[in-house]
Amino acid sequence: MLPPAETLPRLRLPAPPAKRHKPLAAQRPAHEQQQTEQAPPPEQAVVAAAPPLPPAGEADAFEAAAAELDCDADELPNDTLAALQLLKSRFPPEARVLPFATRAQLYSLLSDRTTADRQLEELRRRNAVRLLQLPTSGRGDEQHAIMLTSDYEAALRGCQQDLAGSATNGGGGGSGPSPAIVFEWFARRVLPVCTDTMVTHGDLVALLSGARVGAGSARSSGPAAAAAARATGAGGGGVTEAHVSLLLNRGFLTRHTASADSYLFSMPSAGAAVRSVAAGRQEILSLLQRRRHPEVLESELEKKKLQRSVLGVRWHVADMAGGGVLLRLPTAVGPLLRVAKRGG
Repeated sequence: MLPPAETLPRLRLPAPPAKRHKPLAAQRPAHEQQQTEQAPPPEQAVVAAAPPLPPAGEADAFEAAAAELDCDADELPNDTLAALQLLKSRFPPEARVLPFATRAQLYSLLSDRTTADRQLEELRRRNAVRLLQLPTSGRGDEQHAIMLTSDYEAALRGCQQDLAGSATNGGGGGSGPSPAIVFEWFARRVLPVCTDTMVTHGDLVALLSGARVGAGSARSSGPAAAAAARATGAGGGGVTEAHVSLLLNRGFLTRHTASADSYLFSMPSAGAAVRSVAAGRQEILSLLQRRRHPEVLESELEKKKLQRSVLGVRWHVADMAGGGVLLRLPTAVGPLLRVAKRGG
């Protein structure tokens, strides 16, 4: 006879083993697993498909110029030339002067000023750029306009065509070459040799007449240059003082005040350019100094139209930021421009 049920000991049965679920990848067909493993994460694919463009105005002008000029960065020889081409592309087309830049504008784009100066000197020696003297405002400091030689030569060709056309329409005749030929001589014979900012009268007339002068001897003078000048004055090479006067009148040369026998390379309408540089800078400073805090977002300032300068706000901001007149401070909503404290 069995004892009552309540007196029987309770047996503890071992718990059944927990079911181990296979990973989802193991449950999928092999071909689906391969597709899953090879596909990158969505956010990774998005980043690879749309790399951010470098903002213009940063130290790396190489990529900024390539992006804005729609070309390959490998086509740009160095940072300084890339910055000059970028500044040219931003030059206001409505300005009544040839596109030019300043050294301060290069500094606003290039963080290494020593490298910028070295590369600019290399470009000058290769006749890739011209450093053109701008009239000073009495402060005693020399200011140069930096211009691509290709733009300078294009201006010379334009003057030659205009003068040749007016001579044809006016029925101008006479023996000898047309005076307009001096612009071609200047571009082909003078510019490749005289890459400095000045040239002596003797070297100028000798080169215009096709004589050989030592490379880079833009500052040379002495018996050889004097002899060339006398030969030209006597009709050698067909060059006359009228040709030199034509270059002066059209603004490609200006007399060197410190040396009566020398000329400075210049550009047409240089006086108007200097007036715009000074007036635009003062207009922007006055606008900022009238505020409670002398600062403004760069995007807000660029919406304004200057009344006394044809160069535009963007041109002046680059010049003033590179020259230390304005400070460009990064913010979450874009660069902030602040007037720099004097002596600070």
